[in-house]
Amino acid sequence: MRKLLIAATLLTGCASQPPVVVPPAPPAPPPPPKPQVVIPSDPYADLRPEVKAAIESGRNETLHAGITTIYSYSPDTEWTVDCSPMHAVDIHLAGDESTDKDSVILGDPTRWSIKVDPQVVQVEPAGDFGGYVDPISKQAVPADPHMVTTLTIATSHRRYYHFLLRMRRKSTGAIEFYYAADVRQQQAARQLALKEAAKENHQ
Repeated sequence: MRKLLIAATLLTGCASQPPVVVPPAPPAPPPPPKPQVVIPSDPYADLRPEVKAAIESGRNETLHAGITTIYSYSPDTEWTVDCSPMHAVDIHLAGDESTDKDSVILGDPTRWSIKVDPQVVQVEPAGDFGGYVDPISKQAVPADPHMVTTLTIATSHRRYYHFLLRMRRKSTGAIEFYYAADVRQQQAARQLALKEAAKENHQ
């Protein structure tokens, strides 16, 4: 009898418990929005017309603007710079790169002189080796007409510029560079972004 009472009590206790309610699964979070396509600026927009034409043609030719010679940059090229007594040649770097005195190596620092600013390197024959001015012709006469040396400039963009400096009666005015490979790469990235943006607009 006692066993029957215990069993009945257990059954009654089980029956009095509320049913287990399983809460519904929370709704799945919405998918994150697709990142908006960023379209790079036009790399040709701020270039000189003649530089733009040279890059688009693929010729990468040397250009001239007043006293400035404009070369197409290549890390494997050594450019020749003509120097004359009492005439400094300015070598201009790109607007987004810089250098310092520890990154400019001059082969013959005894007979040549350099001045280093962040974006311009100025080179000329050193004062003691610049020769003299002919009093009759008023032309500068170099002390050593065959004087040459090398110049290497490393920049914050990890670009390397290599030059051969040579003494001449007539000096190069100034030197600048354009960067055809970089511009073409930037233009390709821009065209790809424009295509991606057009796809999204049609979806």
